[in-house]
Amino acid sequence: MRSELAIPPVARSSMDGFALAAASAPGRLRIVGSVEMGRPFSGHVGAGEAVRIPTGGVLPVGCDAVLPIEEAIIRGDELECGAVESGDAATPPGSDLLAGELLMRPGRRIAAPELSLLATLGYARVEVFRRPRVGVLSSGDELVAVDRRPEAWQVRDSNRYAIAGALRAMGAEAVHLPSIGDSPGELLAALRSAVAEFDAVVLSGGSSVGERDETPAAVAALGSPGAIVHGLKVKPGKPTLLGAVSEIPILGLPGNPSSSLLILDAVGGPILARLCGVERSSVPFSARLEAPVRKRLGWTWYLPVALRQGPGGLLAQPLALRSSMTSLAARSDGYLALGEEIETLAVGERVDIYRYAHGGPPTA
Repeated sequence: MRSELAIPPVARSSMDGFALAAASAPGRLRIVGSVEMGRPFSGHVGAGEAVRIPTGGVLPVGCDAVLPIEEAIIRGDELECGAVESGDAATPPGSDLLAGELLMRPGRRIAAPELSLLATLGYARVEVFRRPRVGVLSSGDELVAVDRRPEAWQVRDSNRYAIAGALRAMGAEAVHLPSIGDSPGELLAALRSAVAEFDAVVLSGGSSVGERDETPAAVAALGSPGAIVHGLKVKPGKPTLLGAVSEIPILGLPGNPSSSLLILDAVGGPILARLCGVERSSVPFSARLEAPVRKRLGWTWYLPVALRQGPGGLLAQPLALRSSMTSLAARSDGYLALGEEIETLAVGERVDIYRYAHGGPPTA
């Protein structure tokens, strides 16, 4: 998408003051009128003349500079001014955008700044990708509805709300599906229905690389290519499943609350960005560690951190990597992505922090 015209299309004043020809200064100039907002000045400003002009007013013919009102000495209908350079306090044509300049490439998410730009250039309608519809399915015999009091062996089905909220923030339309138990028949029926209706399916729980995990078989039974990856060499998130039925992606997340959100962001984020037709920005920002980190060689770790503003910039406090902690995700502002080759990080070491696609770090 390119600009069809220059912005601004004509020279404008960047300050309240007097429009004049720089060649007329310094000296005493005659004030011959005023520029009104939204209207061109009717006439020509000659040598030795000036006109009042508001911020944003169009420079009249014959003017190439503006004397700020704070620097003006007014005596009746005359203006005394010092030296003025051509272009002073004036915004030239095309200084914001040139005609034909590239505005946005395909894949740019349209937010408030983009809406303002499109409206300025007269784009009342633009072609966009629709939001992908993602079915969110929870599985597990231990799950109960959030409005029920769980027994000691049960847990509330909270993951579906966190996952759906994250998906919506990432640009998708998330739809809650009825939760199911661990029965292979239930799982197969629910997945078959979901892939027929949605652009992608996210399954919470049921992916454990264990004896009872029927998810890979259920995905394979639905069609090719089936379960592509089951089990990643990452912590947390080892039991993650990646699969597809025809062109419908299926992401199986761990049942643990913090693990599921981390994997949804780190692994599911690029998939969802592709479905949304947007560019996924994964540019990290820098912070210093407040505590040492030690991890296992040969494994990738996604380590959540809490951020605070220190005397010399952002400080990152690693959070205990116990993925079953429901509160961990709420206390985390971002995460470290530690590669297989890393074993230790020292206090004060500068590290890259990745912000969650469904939210960012504090601005303090």
